[in-house]
Amino acid sequence: MPTRFDLTTEPIRPLRLLLLALMMTFIGEYVIMRLMPYLLPAGIGETHAAIADACLLTVFVTPVLWVVAVRPIERLAESRMHFLRRALTSQEEERRRITQDLHDGLGQSLTSLMLGLRAMEETTTDQRVCEQASTLRTMGAAIHDDLRRIVRGLRPAILDQLGLVAAIERLVDDVRHSGGPSIDYHVKGMDRLRLNQDLETTAFRIVQEAVSNAVRHSMAEHLQVSLTVHERELELRISDDGKGFDGSTIFSGGRFSYGLLGIRERAMISGGRAEILTRPDEGTTVTAHLPLSIRTANHE
Repeated sequence: MPTRFDLTTEPIRPLRLLLLALMMTFIGEYVIMRLMPYLLPAGIGETHAAIADACLLTVFVTPVLWVVAVRPIERLAESRMHFLRRALTSQEEERRRITQDLHDGLGQSLTSLMLGLRAMEETTTDQRVCEQASTLRTMGAAIHDDLRRIVRGLRPAILDQLGLVAAIERLVDDVRHSGGPSIDYHVKGMDRLRLNQDLETTAFRIVQEAVSNAVRHSMAEHLQVSLTVHERELELRISDDGKGFDGSTIFSGGRFSYGLLGIRERAMISGGRAEILTRPDEGTTVTAHLPLSIRTANHE
């Protein structure tokens, strides 16, 4: 016999919760006031009566609010966190698959094409064909460079092979070579250490998004990127000397704010926290603290 499951949940309505809380408080207070003459000894002082009233009201209202308000919100938050974690994991797996396909498929085909053009250029006696082959090979080299840049943006292989420190160093070098602002990169406490894969991915994406925002929006001339391992957490700090922004615009829904919200979400699902310190014309600092999970790198 089939079993039916209702996957929909009743939406949480703030006004309804407020009215329910007020109603339960009113009912609780009414019941307590009616019972107070029977519960308290005669001649008790006003202060003690008020304390007893507050305690009884708290005992009455708290379980009701827990059942009708706190638990539904808690379940909704847990469901949201689980969904976000699965979504980000699936996104990284898809990026890894696309990266591999581009590298093994299009990248290899492009390399073979360039080798064929080079062979044609070296063996032909027709000057016009030689020039065309050289031109096409130059175009192919440019396309190959663009492909490698896209692949690194999707999922840098160095992140899986050599870890977080090397991946961010490659990211910093790419920004420097693209004519972006100067960047100082500092690492402290990461010698001979590798974090678990999920944490390394989270940290890399946070740094990548913060650096990308600084390069595209802040008009900064200088950036500082630092990774610091403390006893129980990894601290990421990305600072720029750009124009800053009004912090209230973080929740305005633009592409810039989506990136900052993405930083917050990634830090949150890893059990950490992120904060942004900014002021117009005084630069921006993005700081993330992620709970640490370390494994010693194998250098044998």
